[in-house]
Amino acid sequence: MHLPIHLDRNCGEPLQNQLFEQLRCLIMSGRLKPDTRIIATRFLGQQLNISRTTVLLAYERLIAEGYLETRPAIGTFVSRLLPGAAPAPRSVDLPARHHAGPSIDFTLMADDRLFPCKPWLRIAQTVLDHQARHPALLQHRPHGSGSEALRAVIGEWLAFHRGIVADPDQIIVVSGIQQALTVAATLAGVAGRSLLAESPGDRRAIGLFDSLGARRRDCPVDEYGLQTSRLPAEGAALAYVTPSRQRPLGGLLPLARREKLLDWAGRHRALIIEDDSDGDFRYAGSAPPALFSLDSQGAVIYLRGFSETLGAGLRLAYLVLPAGLLEAARRLKAGLDDGATWLEQRVLTEFIASGEYDRHLRTVRKTLLDRRDALSAALQRQFGPVELWGMGAGTHLSWRLPAGMASAEFLARRAAEHGVQVYRPFPTSSDLRLADDMLLLGYGALEPAQIEKGVGLLADSLRTVPPALAGAAQ
Repeated sequence: MHLPIHLDRNCGEPLQNQLFEQLRCLIMSGRLKPDTRIIATRFLGQQLNISRTTVLLAYERLIAEGYLETRPAIGTFVSRLLPGAAPAPRSVDLPARHHAGPSIDFTLMADDRLFPCKPWLRIAQTVLDHQARHPALLQHRPHGSGSEALRAVIGEWLAFHRGIVADPDQIIVVSGIQQALTVAATLAGVAGRSLLAESPGDRRAIGLFDSLGARRRDCPVDEYGLQTSRLPAEGAALAYVTPSRQRPLGGLLPLARREKLLDWAGRHRALIIEDDSDGDFRYAGSAPPALFSLDSQGAVIYLRGFSETLGAGLRLAYLVLPAGLLEAARRLKAGLDDGATWLEQRVLTEFIASGEYDRHLRTVRKTLLDRRDALSAALQRQFGPVELWGMGAGTHLSWRLPAGMASAEFLARRAAEHGVQVYRPFPTSSDLRLADDMLLLGYGALEPAQIEKGVGLLADSLRTVPPALAGAAQ
């Protein structure tokens, strides 16, 4: 396969971003059709005269966003169901209903309108004014692990908010959480080795681990997160967990389970990737200590990003590493790129150090709490008592459908016909029934009036289903 891709090395746009966008356009235009096998990363790198790592990172982003899917031992294919496409009927054909009004999307993403434009612009202007007075500063090559000042303020923030005591040298700044996952997984040497993942779990992480050749084993979750009572007795080389807010169901892993997970990792000499990037918007109480702060064996790699709090466009995240992995991590990061842009790093440094970041979190937290309460109340008005998971933090909640209601797949398709987009957990091999019993409803990007309208349309979509059809769709 020879793909019609042309990369411009002089335009200033990273090659990875150019490749991602051109592949996405080929897929969405239909030139690459669903189920088409994609050229291997090595051959595409040779075709375009770019590194295999650049191609791999673009593929991983396409997998994470739903344009590609991996099939173990076979290859990478264009997804059967592309982003924005309605799911295909499974067993029941319903007459199409055309919705003329605007759709309500219960997206799981945060609201970009909440970005703190004014303080960010003020700080950026100050940074640029300083740069104009000292232009020679741009001649200094950026540090591959991130600017020293940014790593220092991140370390101070973590010590105060997450109980993590780490030297700035233990922190590596990367270009987004996907790159953080790539670095961590590569350090752990997941190719061909056993990896423990939560089920249901995070789609982008699962796609990445599968693409790297990990032998994934799924461990079920419940309303509190990973069920540590079901950890495999034979162990694993690596475990990927989201303890501060399980993705996607929202559980907060209790302290006793955290300690049990660390004990299991110690007995089996396993590394743990702790993805802590989804718990900043907490509405009651505080989270238990981070796994990294409880770890005395150097077994935990800590990841955190800014996409959930400041928007996906800010491609900055970081890892905190145990001392034994630092040198290998620095070499690996240097092989990927030379570091994030100086302007974003310097603005973010001042944004955190000045207290604007914490002020932003408090402001957005209040807005999101109002929206969460509006969604919970609307669901109760329309459906009576409802079982909701993940109410303690985040930008979405999980609704466990009651016995006798149609499956989540059926309900999601029916809602789409009424102009409402809802979501389902990414299914894995373990506890498939739980995944099909859950609907994910985001409130982060919707006003209360939109939430009320969307839940009303969702209820309408069920009321118009004949009982026989609803029963057949379970």
